[in-house]
This record gives sequence, C-alpha cells and structure tokens, in this order.
Amino acid sequence: MNGLRWMLLVVVLSLLVPSLARAQDRGTIAGQVVGDRGQPLQGAQVQVQGTELRVVTGVEGRFRIPNVAPGQRVVSVSLLGYGTRTQTVTVGAGSEVPVNVTLSPTALALDELVVTGTAGATSRREQPAVVSTVNAAQLVETAPVTSVADILTARSPGVSVTSSSGSAGTAQQIRIRGNASISLSNEPLVFIDGVRADSRINGRGIGVGGQSTSRLNDINPEDIESIEVVKGPAAATLYGADASSGVIQIITKKGRQGAGRFSQSLTVEYHDIDPNFTPPDNFDLCTAAMVAPASINPLCRGQAVGTLIRDNPLVRDNAFQNGSLRSLAWSGRGGGDNYGYYVSFGSDDEQGTLPNNGYDRRTGRLNFTFNPTSTLTFEGRFGLSRVVNQLPDNDNNVYGYMGALLGSPLSRTEDGSGANGWFAANRNTRTIQTRENELLTWRTIPSIEVRFVPYTWFSHRLTVGADMSRNEATAFTPKSLIPVFSTTLDRGDINEVRTSYDQFTVDYLGTLRREFGSASQLATDLSFGLQATSERDAWVSANGNGLTTNAARVVGAASTRTGNQGYSLQRTLGYFTQLQLGYLDRLFVQVGARLDDASSFGNDAEPFLLPKVGASYVLSEESFWQNSLPWVNTLRLRAAYGTTGRSPTSGAALETYDPSPFAITTSSTGPGVLPLNPGNLNLKPERGTEFEGGLDAGFFNDRVGLEFTYFNKTSRDVLLRRPLPPSLGFTQNPFANIGEVVNRGIEVALNAQLVDSDRFSWGARLAMNTLHNEITDLGGIAPFNVTTAINRHAEGYQVGAFHLLRIRSIDTVTNRVVVSDTLEFAGNILPTYEGSLGSDITLFRNLRFAGQLDWKGGHKLLNLTDLFRETQLVRSDARLDPTKLSKHERLRRFGNETPGQPSFVKEGGGNATVSEVRDAYIQDASFVRLREISATYTLPRQFASTFRASGASITLAGRNLALWSDYEGADPEVISGIGAGNGVAVDQFLRQDFLTVPNPRRFVARVNFQF
Repeated sequence: MNGLRWMLLVVVLSLLVPSLARAQDRGTIAGQVVGDRGQPLQGAQVQVQGTELRVVTGVEGRFRIPNVAPGQRVVSVSLLGYGTRTQTVTVGAGSEVPVNVTLSPTALALDELVVTGTAGATSRREQPAVVSTVNAAQLVETAPVTSVADILTARSPGVSVTSSSGSAGTAQQIRIRGNASISLSNEPLVFIDGVRADSRINGRGIGVGGQSTSRLNDINPEDIESIEVVKGPAAATLYGADASSGVIQIITKKGRQGAGRFSQSLTVEYHDIDPNFTPPDNFDLCTAAMVAPASINPLCRGQAVGTLIRDNPLVRDNAFQNGSLRSLAWSGRGGGDNYGYYVSFGSDDEQGTLPNNGYDRRTGRLNFTFNPTSTLTFEGRFGLSRVVNQLPDNDNNVYGYMGALLGSPLSRTEDGSGANGWFAANRNTRTIQTRENELLTWRTIPSIEVRFVPYTWFSHRLTVGADMSRNEATAFTPKSLIPVFSTTLDRGDINEVRTSYDQFTVDYLGTLRREFGSASQLATDLSFGLQATSERDAWVSANGNGLTTNAARVVGAASTRTGNQGYSLQRTLGYFTQLQLGYLDRLFVQVGARLDDASSFGNDAEPFLLPKVGASYVLSEESFWQNSLPWVNTLRLRAAYGTTGRSPTSGAALETYDPSPFAITTSSTGPGVLPLNPGNLNLKPERGTEFEGGLDAGFFNDRVGLEFTYFNKTSRDVLLRRPLPPSLGFTQNPFANIGEVVNRGIEVALNAQLVDSDRFSWGARLAMNTLHNEITDLGGIAPFNVTTAINRHAEGYQVGAFHLLRIRSIDTVTNRVVVSDTLEFAGNILPTYEGSLGSDITLFRNLRFAGQLDWKGGHKLLNLTDLFRETQLVRSDARLDPTKLSKHERLRRFGNETPGQPSFVKEGGGNATVSEVRDAYIQDASFVRLREISATYTLPRQFASTFRASGASITLAGRNLALWSDYEGADPEVISGIGAGNGVAVDQFLRQDFLTVPNPRRFVARVNFQF
C-alpha cells in the first residue's frame, strides 16, 4: 500500500513540478474579443490550438492565457452566432503577447465546434451529419422559458415537443424525426456534460389521471450554456444501441480561466400565469320534478318542462385562478491563471392555476476547471436539485376538477348540498383540493472529465459521472366526516412510492492526429474508445387505508396495509472507433463502427455491430468556385449513413414466471409460480439504418445561412409481441424482432442577419420540416390497437394512427347514416409538417425585441371531452339544443336518434353505435401559435452603477399569447395521458384530449444585475 502511495505521489509531482519549474520560461497571451461594431463579446471561447489552454471571455470581452510555451502559436476564437477566427502569434519566454480579435455575426458558422455525436470537439465543416445547436445562455437572458422543453420547443427542425397538461410541473413529450419503435420508448437519450441523464416521463406512484412529471424539468435553464441535438447517423458510433431516437446533449456553464476577477449575475423574475381557459357550460333539460314549486333546483323551478338550462360549476366555484412564478437565480464566475469556476443557486416557486398545483425547484451547481499543465485539464462538475411537485387530480379522473365538465345542472341546489352541478355528490373545489399528490425528488449529478494531450498529435478524454435521484411519491386522501369520494377512500388513504434511480457513465476517447504533406494537405484522425453505462431502478410501494387521524400521514398508522416492490439493473458496454480523413481542410471522409453489448439479452448473446460512414465537402473553398456564384460565398455538401438501435428493458429475452400462491390445505397456502413469458433467446436490439444528406450554404458574406437536409430512416428488427396459443399457459406474449418502420422527410433552417448597424440590427430565423412515418411490416401479425384506444398499428400507416368505422354517406331525409364494415384509417397522430418563424430587432444597442411564431399540421386529435359531453354523459348544448347544429352535422355526430332505430348502419349489414363511430371527434389538430414575445432594455452603465452593478437589464415578455386553430377543444397542443404508463410504449401513441387543462398564458417581468 505504501508503495502505491509513493507511486501516485511521483505521478502527481511529475505533472505539477515541471509545470511550476517551467512557469518562468513561459509566456502569456492576453487581449479582448469584440464584435464588428466594437461591442465587447462575453462568453467567447479562446484556445491555444494543440494544447488544453482554453479560456472564456468575461463581461468586457477580455481574456488572459498564461503558461504558454514559447514559440509560434495559433489562437482560435469562437462564439455561437459568430464566425470563428484564428490568429498566429509568437510567444516569448516571460512575455505577454497582446491579441485583439474582432468577430462578425454569421448565419452559417462552419468552424463552430460541436461536441455531441463527434469523436471529440469537432468543427461543423468536418461533421457529415447535422448537429443542431441552441444557444441556451443567450435565449434564457430574454425569452420566457422555464424548462429544457421550453428551450427546445420550435427551435430546431425535426424536434417536436408536445405538452401533457397546462398544470405546473407536468411533462412534455419529445420526438426527434418521428416514432421509430412500436414496443419501446421513442424518447431521445439525454446527456449532461457527457454523462447519461435521467429524462424519464414518470407517472409512478401518483394517481392524477393522465398527468405525469418529467425529470428534464429538474434542470435549471440558467445553468445551461448550450444544447446540442443529434438527429441521425451521427449518433451511431458514440451512443450505440439506445440512440435510435436521437441524442440531446446539455452543456452547462463553465468558469473563466485567466479572468483574474470574480463576476456575479443576479436575476429576479416574476410570472403572472393566466389560465387562458374558460370551461364550457354544462347543459340539461328540466324534468317535471325539477320545475315543481317544491324543487330544490333554482335553475328549473318555475320553468316549463324541457327547458334548456346551463351551469358552470368550475366558474361558479372560482376553481381556475391566476397562478404565479417567483424565481431567483444567482451565479458567480471567476478563475485564475490555471483554474476557473462557475457556481450557481436557483429558486423557482410556481403556483399553478388550480388550488393544489405547485412546482417548487431548488438547484445548485459547481463547475471547476483546473489546468496543472498546458497538456492536462481536470473538469469537475456537481449539480444538485430538490424538486417538490404537487399535481391536482385531472384528465380521465373521477376525482379531478375537470370532471365538473360532466356534471348536470339538474343537480344544482341553493344550499350547495349534493352534487350541486359537479360530477358527483360533495365533489367540488373545496373537497377535491383536499386530495394531495406530491412528488419529492432529490437529485445529484456529479462528474469529472480529464483531458490529456501528451503530444499535439495524441489526445485522451475520460469522463466518469453519475445521475442519482431519490423520489418520494405520496398520494393522500384525508379521513372525511362526510362521504366525499368513496366508502374506502373516505376512511383515510395514503399511498407511498419510494424510488431510487441511478445511472452511471464511464466514457473514454483517444484520438491520434497526423498531418502529411509540405502544407499539411492531408490530415488523419483516428479515434477509439469505450462507453459503459449502468442503469439501476429500484422501488418499493405501500398503501394504507383507514387512518386513525389525518395528522398521521404514514402507512403504519392505517388499519389496512399492503405493499409491493420492483427492481431492475441494466448495463451496456460499447467499443467504438472512427477514422477521419481530411484533405485541404475542405474534404472530409468518416468511417466508424461501434460494437455493443447489453444485459437485456442475457450472458450468452453475441455483441452487435453498428457501422457508419459519411463525407463532408466544402465546395466553395475550391478555386473554381470563387468567381462562379459570388453571392453564394459558402457551400458545403454532406452525406452520412449510420446504424443505431434500441435495446429492450433488462431481462426481456429471458423466460419469466409470475409468483402465485397455491393451496396446501383448505386453510393454508404456499408460494408458487405461474408461467409468465417464454422469452426469446434470439432477441436482438431494434436496428435503425439511416441516410442523411444535404447542404449548408451561406449567402451575401454569410449574412444569410441555409441548412437543407433529407433523411430516410428504416427501423428493422422492430420488437413486437408475437401472440402465443393460450394452451401453452403463458400469460404474456414474448418479444420478437419482426417489425419494420420507416421515417423520412426534409428539414430546412434559414437564418438571416438582415441589418447590422450601430443603431439598428435585425435578424430572422425560419425552420421547417416534414415527416412521413409508416409501418411497413408487422411480421405477419394482424393490425392491433393500442390497449382499448382507437389508435392502431397497421401496415401502410403511421405508428398508432387513428382507425375507426368511417362514415360513407349521410341521408338527411331518411336519417340513415352508413358506415364502413371494418376499421379504416382516420388520421395521423404525428404532425406531417412543422415550422417556426422567429425574429429579433435591436435598437441603439440596448433595446431588443424578439418573438417567435410556430405551427404544426397534418395530424389529428381525439376530442374525447366533447365525445363524452355529447354522447355519453350528455352535458353539451350541441346535443341538447336541436338548433345548435345542422341536421347533417347532428347525424354525423350522433347518428339516427329516432327511438328503436339503429344509430349507424354498416355497408355490408349490421349496426354500429355512437361509441364505435367517432368520426366527428377525430378533429384536425393543426395550429399556429404566437409562442413568445419579449422586450429587453439594457440600462446605460451609469444607471446600473447606482445599484453598484456593472450592468443591468429589464425584460418584459409573454408566452403562449395567441392560438389559431380549427380544433374544437381547448388546446390542440396538449395531449392527456403522456407517460401515464411510466413512459412505456402503451401510452405514448395515445392522442386524445380528455378533460385536460390547456396551456396557460404567461406574462413575465425579469430584472438582471451583473456585478
């Protein structure tokens, strides 16, 4: 042991002592980075090429890089939204070399570095596949965003974000280039600084209907520098079998090495949250008993029998009120000659628009960078968050507020007794809010990254990290003195679920780089490495019923107690290599492969190979191009082909059994098992092969930038459950690799810096994409529905597309409505086209206006709320008022209402009911939304100094300000049921709006001080 300690000491001293000894013989590079109007540029990255010496500019755009070896050095300066610049300087021993760099804004930056989907930080010109970058740090300064999902919404073509509810703290569903799987999750992988992160949509332990939470909401946007999105083949080599649905990399902020000073930022923010929703009235017809003089119903008493009355218990009870968000964010940055640090604290306290809906987030982060030598860098990161999410009962939930939309005005009473217009007796705002659903999460994300460049041609990177969370979900129904919910729940009920979820990542990358030729015409980069991940999910639940008192909110205080437990562990190991050839820094060819192994398939399964190949060619840098199209100053052609996949959950290939008691005697039982799943030892991961090709073009000195991409992805070996004969005794069908799904489309991103002057600048962004999603093979399995929904998996259509009995003809004379004999396609669940248009205008350098408009179309949504209100529990005037709809429309919605006659008649004979024919309620969900508008005023420095600040700004903004849509429900962008099945495939294809709270409108005031 002593020998090992001495060996470690020698290694440390060998790294540190030579550095200290040579410090006097080295020089310093210092200077300032400004824009082309002379304005200081904060956050620019300055690096001495071929070394680990890199710093970030401070508030005044200044930087300082010490410990630079003497000789000729190349300094590279880059910043998102600006063109990269390099400058060659000669450094002398003990000297300080001034370097001042001017960056110009550009709509197309081929020299910008990306780290996701690449073997090390790579410039865009070298990367054959598209990696989209969102400048989160700049966006958060002005835009009204509160989550990662808000940052991603409508920012990158091909990335689609959908809300599950307008309640505070609920999840969003993210899709990158559509659905590729039928049985597995289609959520993208998420990494935070190279460490695989928990991004699950979680409904475990809280009975709130279709609302769920997302672990992505835990991350404070104030801590994010940028977000990179890998959509296609670029994910194959580095992320392997789980990257089929894309990769999202969140890059957090860093300190400022060489800054020599400590800077702070303090932000105070307030949101006024408008429900932006008026619940529809409930209708009913007065009966003889209700119109009688002794009637307790004030709406019908004294009216004629059959009078149409209305009531709105949600409005009458003031259930929806304006919510609020109070936010405080502080961060500090600083550093010295060979170290830098970033530290932050964030507090967000949101009260939703319903009484028992809240989201309380506390976050902290410490990032530290240390350069003991010019060839060695340590980066330590630690993120901590505590989140308390309180969700109201809603969606398809008999205990929810929105269930009031199914209440009858006939139950209205003057003294408020009984149902009083609500769905059931004694269920109103006062009693519903007594049910408490709370999720408490503690989450830590520690990581360390080591970068070592022993030679300019040989570099190493090692990342080790974890994402560990502890969740406590509690659903509590208090002991009631009067019947409110049910005989069982009114005795006092508490359900607790404790979850431990841990993900560990070890990632090593080595790169060898050699240049050949007198002018280094040919460059080769050989990268190799491994990536190991481990995912552990352990949970235990307990339910107690019959509490002695409401103060004792523990399962142990209940008279009846039950429990359950679950555990899973999944490991993956991948080895990868990539060879890149570059010619004249304009033509690049990449060839790579990854060998993956996953515990899902058991110990005896063979590893599987995931290859990729790609090319990038900057055509505009050829001599013949210079005079051909002078207004097209940049043109890059690119193409990539790669293989990705998706592994099933742990043990999916194995034969399993279900524990079940068996009778020993008439009065005693023993433990036994029943066959559950026969397994499939030949199970493989789903495999996606994708081609991506396109171009990047810059016009008018890169003032206008265009990205065009065509993608075509075929997912083979898609996992489906192959039906077994019941006689075999297994209660669950095994997975088999028998399906095939195709996704293809185009993506267009257009950025323009239209005007750029001291007094006026104007930029604009346009993004669009299309999507064709289709099941091309079900492996001989007959089309089947998603649970009991009308979303169906069938060859030739979108995954989970709507299928039902379609209306063939409507005869308004005979009241005859003819429908198809079999289920037919009725609409897509995913938009077939999306787009966004954004613009920002700056006046006199200190007043900035920004806005964004986005749209989706080509898909439909099941308006289950109106279906129930019109055909099941009839509460809508559309059904009760014969003058509300035309006769044709009434027949389309309700069929023949003549007593004794069938509602709908099938073509080939037979009848159908309203529940089977929902044609009128599969509604166009296309929309255009004014997503956000903001105005930011940067105070003159003399005014900021009155607060002892070096800078200050004020922002006024709004989010979800207007909506244009033909959808008949409240909000076509909100889908109930996302993640209700804990993120598995059962619920991810449901596209229905069922008693769901729409997205609220937010008005934001924000003040920022910099010190």
